[in-house]
Amino acid sequence: MRAWRRGSGPLEPWFRATPFAAANHYRDRALPIPHVATAPPAAIRLVSGLPAPARRTLWVFDLPGSLGLWVGWELRRRWGLTPVLAWNGWYDPRGILDGREEIPLLCMLARRLRSPSGRGGVILFDSHRSRAIPESARANVLDNRYALNEEDAPSLEQLGAMGIERVRAWSWREAAEDLRAYLDYLGGRLVVRHRTGLAREVAAHA
Repeated sequence: MRAWRRGSGPLEPWFRATPFAAANHYRDRALPIPHVATAPPAAIRLVSGLPAPARRTLWVFDLPGSLGLWVGWELRRRWGLTPVLAWNGWYDPRGILDGREEIPLLCMLARRLRSPSGRGGVILFDSHRSRAIPESARANVLDNRYALNEEDAPSLEQLGAMGIERVRAWSWREAAEDLRAYLDYLGGRLVVRHRTGLAREVAAHA
């Protein structure tokens, strides 16, 4: 956790320990930690299409958990950025958020993170927090999904104290209702740009 959090700067209060605590108590102690040499092409293509980071611009990503971790790793590798993992879901092998992909990546990628530069602010949400449950599975899984609340991301006043003037947000598919509400709130005072449908764009350029 310390490796991921290092360099969070003023955004550190929104870095959540929840996924790391869940990993520590994960019931499946045999969960393997894979050795993966490079990031998946989707993460590389996504990060390569981003503008250069700027100190007064906050980046917000709403991505599926494992992809988000790879994007975070690429952001650190390319620019020395530290994405704040604002994940409040508790992983459970019986749950919708089971962590079978995320927990190994949290551990494996932490060993390979380069030193941060602190050149920009990045918040990373897990878009799986509101994923759909198949009707056939509703009786057999733990519903550990969650929605963003006012404690999961900084307020306008807090961003103002950090010197943030602009927000650029990216969603993997359509904008989730909770994220849309947060960005609408920020748009009352800041310049906010939000791109959705990254999955289609990345697939089109594969």
